[in-house]
Parts: sequence; C-alpha cells; structure tokens
Amino acid sequence: MCQPRVLVVTSCTGQKRLKSENQLTLEDFKDNTRLQQREAELAKFACPANQMYTGQQHLRAMEGVELLRQSLGREAVDVVILSAGYGLIPEDRTIVPYQVTFNRMKGYQVDEWASVLGIRQAFERAIADYDLVFLLLGKNYLRSLSLPVETSPTQTLVFLASKTSAKYIRELTAKTFVFTLSNIEAKRYRYSLVGLKGFLFKRFAQWVTQETQILQQVYQEPEVFRQVMEREPVQLELPLELPKMRHSVKSVKTRKKKLSKKTEFFPIPDLPPAPNWHLGMQYFIPEWDDRVDPGYNFQADTFTANRDAYLDDIYAHQIYNLPNYDGVLVSKVVVDKSKKKKEYIERNGIHDFVRFSGKIMGDCGAFGYIKESEPPYTTDEILDYYEQLGFNYGVSIDHLIVGPFAQSGVKEKRYNLTLKNAEEFIRKHRAGNYHFTPIGVAQGWNPDSYSKAVKDIIGMGYDYVALGGLARTPSHEIIETLEAISPYLTPNTRMHLFGVGRINATPAFRHLGVTSFDSASALRSAWLDSAANYHTISGKQYAAVRIPPVERSGLRVKRVLEAGISDRETLKRLEENSLKAIREFDAEKLTLEETLDILLAYDELLELPRDGQVNPDAKARRLSKHEKMYRELLTDKPWKSCDCQICQDLGIDVVIFRGNDRNRRRGFHNTFVFYKRFNELFK
Repeated sequence: MCQPRVLVVTSCTGQKRLKSENQLTLEDFKDNTRLQQREAELAKFACPANQMYTGQQHLRAMEGVELLRQSLGREAVDVVILSAGYGLIPEDRTIVPYQVTFNRMKGYQVDEWASVLGIRQAFERAIADYDLVFLLLGKNYLRSLSLPVETSPTQTLVFLASKTSAKYIRELTAKTFVFTLSNIEAKRYRYSLVGLKGFLFKRFAQWVTQETQILQQVYQEPEVFRQVMEREPVQLELPLELPKMRHSVKSVKTRKKKLSKKTEFFPIPDLPPAPNWHLGMQYFIPEWDDRVDPGYNFQADTFTANRDAYLDDIYAHQIYNLPNYDGVLVSKVVVDKSKKKKEYIERNGIHDFVRFSGKIMGDCGAFGYIKESEPPYTTDEILDYYEQLGFNYGVSIDHLIVGPFAQSGVKEKRYNLTLKNAEEFIRKHRAGNYHFTPIGVAQGWNPDSYSKAVKDIIGMGYDYVALGGLARTPSHEIIETLEAISPYLTPNTRMHLFGVGRINATPAFRHLGVTSFDSASALRSAWLDSAANYHTISGKQYAAVRIPPVERSGLRVKRVLEAGISDRETLKRLEENSLKAIREFDAEKLTLEETLDILLAYDELLELPRDGQVNPDAKARRLSKHEKMYRELLTDKPWKSCDCQICQDLGIDVVIFRGNDRNRRRGFHNTFVFYKRFNELFK
C-alpha cells in the first residue's frame, strides 16, 4: 500500500540556536530594503530554519520527523515552519535570528501582519500536494492561517491544538481531526504544555517506525491518531503487581481448566495478532444515572438543599481530573424510561446531559425489549435519534439471542432480523447526511454463527462491528468465538464487546481483535457484590462495612423491625455507635478489637434470613464471616494507600456500605482502579 505524502507544519520558537544582541525586529521585516541590510549585518548568525529554533516543541517535532525519514525515506516527510517574521517558510530556508512572535500580538494585529506576510495564500499552496498534514500550532499562529482555505476531500489534516485554539479551525473540505491539548493532557503525558505538541508528534512517529501502516490508517481515518496516542498511557504511581501474561498453545478446553484464580490471565491464543491489533483498545462505561450529590454531608448524612438530581448531581468524570474510561455508552431504553431525562436530552443533546466531551456511543438497549417479538424501533427513527442528539457512534438495531430466545426457530429469526437491520442501517446512513460513525451489531449462539455474522457485516461496508449477547458467557467461550471471527477482520476493522469487561481476559481479547468494550461490573460491585465491594490496584478486593441507616428503613432494617427482633431506638443507637467507632478507629482513637465489637453488635441484629426465621448456627457462621472480612479491611486500611480523588476526600467513608452517595462513590473508585489496571496492561 502506497504511503501518503506527509507535511508537518510547525511554528517558530522564542529560543534560537544562534543569538545576537541585535536581532531582527518587526520594523525590520516591514521594509524589504532594510531587511536585506540587516540580514547582511547578521550573516554570521545565519543557518537553515530547521536548525535555528531550539524551543522544546521544535526540537521534539524535528526528532519525530527524523524518525519518520529514517524509517520511510527522506522524501516521505516535508516540513514548513510558520515564522512570525518570515512567514511560512520551508525548513531549509536560511534565516537569521529575530525577535518577533504572534504570541505577543493582539488579535487584530495578528490578522493585519498575517495578511502582509501572505500566510493564508502561502499555506494553501504549501499543503496542496500533500495527502496527510500535521499542524503543530498555537492559538495566534492558527489564527494567522485565516482558515478555511481550499483543500481536497482526498486530504487529511490533523491539528494538535489547545481547546481555545479550536475555534480557528473552521470547516474544511479535507478530513480533519483536532487532538485538543490542555494542562490535563500535559499532566497525563508528563510533558510541559509548551512543548507538548512536538512531544506527541515524536511519540506518534515512534509508533509509525514500528508499524508503518499507521500513517495510511490516520490518512484514511484521522481519529486513529487519538487511538495511537492512547496506546502508551502515563506511568502509574503505584506498582500494579499484575500477574504475568502467558503465551500458550493449549486448546480452549485446557485454558478453561488452567485458571484457578480470578487474578490469573487467560493465555494469549497461539495465533498471529489480529490485523487490527495496532488500533489499541478502549473502555466505555454504560450510563445508568450513576451520579452523586457533590455537596452530600457525610457527617450528618444530608443532601444538598433544593437539589435537582438530574441537573445538580455529578458523574465520576466530573470528580476526577481525567475520566476513568475512554467513552460512555448510552442505551435508548434507558433514556426512554424517564420522561424528564428524555426531554432534557432531546432539548440539549447527549453530551450536555452526560457532561462528557469524549466519545459517546449509542445503542438501542436490546435487553430492554428482549421479550418482544421484534424491536420497538425503526432504522429511520434510530438514525435520526443518534444524529439529532449528537452521538459519536450509533449501533444498528439488534435482537438478543440468549436464554429461552436461543431456541431453534427463534434464534434464526432474531439472527436474520439483526443482519437485515444492519444492512438497512448502513445503506441509509450512506444515503443521508449523518455525522456519527455507524456500528453494525452481530448476534449469534456459537462461534460459527457469530463469525458468519461479522463476515457479512464487514462485507456490508462497516469499519466498526459489535458483538452482543455475550455478557454472561464464560471468557473461554468468548475467546473461542473471537478465534473464529479473527480471520475476517481487516486492519481498519474495530470490534466492540457489549457488556464484557474482564481484566484477566483482556489481553487475549485484544490479541484476537477486540478494540473496545463496555462494562459497569467494577462500578456496581460496590453495592451488589456480597464481599468484593472495594477494589485495589494489586487485585485484592475487600468487603465494605455494613452500617445501614435506620431512619430510611432499608430492607434489612425493615425486616428486623417487622420480625420484632429489635426496636427502632435500639437500632438507631447501634447505628450511631458504629459510625462513631469506625471514625475513631480511623483517627487511631479506638483499637481494632474495640471497633469490631461495636460494628458486629449492630451487624448481628441485621443478619436476619429472608424467611424471617432465625437459625442460631447459620447466624453464627454469617457473623464469623463478617468479622473476618471486616478485620481484614480494617487491618489493611486500603483506602489510606489509594491516591484516587475519592479516597483522598472521603477517607474511611469510602468503605462504609451505606446509601447511594457512599456506595456509588466507592463504585467510582473501583472504576478508577479497573481503568488504571486496564491501561497498565497495554503500556
């Protein structure tokens, strides 16, 4: 495959290789005769432009260019430099030192001087013969281009720019992608914001030297640039102590037997990596109204006064500096459940409701209509829904083939209906003016049916496929299915797994072509799991301490009161004692044994079986189990060694099993841990 011709457009820097006390000024550039005289005076300081600048952005960018030239040939990459003095110049243009920058000019001054230099026209001419153009320009330098300019649909432009600069990147005929940068990205990539554009381009070049097809992929789909950048997550502060991944030629059945612990990894299949391996892997989290009151008072257990849960409560990505996921999945059946939510989203768009600037994927939520003979939506309706609400990805309409719906006669009907919908979806997507990326979903009941469905969907023209109905399937069976699918994937095919997020199978999934998945299991285990409520980077999990509120009369408290085992006043006293004890323990005012005695006194009364019948032996066993779990938690104090925002803010409250605002925050912490471990696998 022929490589695209690449042009890098970077800017001058204040730091120069050769300096004199009498550098050129703006006034020198305004008079051509004077400029020639002054350049003659500074002739001993003259050198090619690519050697003149010594700012961090320029140095890193040129190092990246050199890497590409060594790998692809010198003719594969050219460089032009946007100089506030000389205008847009080729890298080998000989210049002398000067003191002129757009960064110190006001907006109208940038416009006027850029017009004098003819920057817009020069830029339009410079990029005309190139397929793929990378622009590493700051705010005023981007402004000086006076976009839009004439481009071709066969060109691709990738901008590395700040969020405030993006307003100057106006609509172009060429495919464009803006990789926005801020202090958050500087922190994430651990590099100064001043030189970050050059640093990231160099890192991109390093990946290209290993996998030259990346250039072609970015040219065809510029969003791939972001995926390449995210293939090297930042170095984590804590040692992850993850089990080593093993390569094996064992069969799937052997793999199933080999895993004896949750922390063991499924072996990488003895197959070549899927052709899309270079695309990386992303994690999406489902949106199920998992929000918390930002002003919740943990001491008094009171909510913010006059709060509107939809408008005022916040998601995890509004708490952490960086989201603990790459994207969000929103199902239509979830949107439709609440009239207020639906009206808000239809009025303001999906990104505004979720308060998320990253990628949002939409699907129909087949689990919500699984019992219906046919999905309740039409393709036209769903296409308009994704487009009008601003989704980045939209999934075709599918019908689940699981449980009783996987029987002969039913499964074939749902299988064919799902494929028919996928075909109609992409055909109408092409014909209409839709901006979201279409995803064709495949359903099946065994490896053969899934592989045939994926083959057909790719044949329809999809670059993004998704596998549904596997959420409760054992990992070794999913691996077997992926092995059957892998031969049909192309280098540009992305593949999503719905509802499957398993750290110990993730390397095997990635090897076989999975590029994204969604799961809320880490989040929801915070309040749904009987023991593994608090997760840690090492993989160890702890039970949270149950201290339910008496006044809100949850199910456990209600059963105890109805059975006459205790009265409300006694339970309230034990509840208050437990909260006081666990906080005093955290402050080292109470010993472990004293704390456990108080906690278990409340816990003992709450351990009533569902049938209301007290079995002394069973009760003793449950109490002994809880004593062991609480002792382990309070001995290890894992919340003290976690650097996540929630653990730092809440302290011991994060491990108290009590109400939405603690339990969901603990779920946010679990998601933070999951995402950290996930990224470490692919560092």
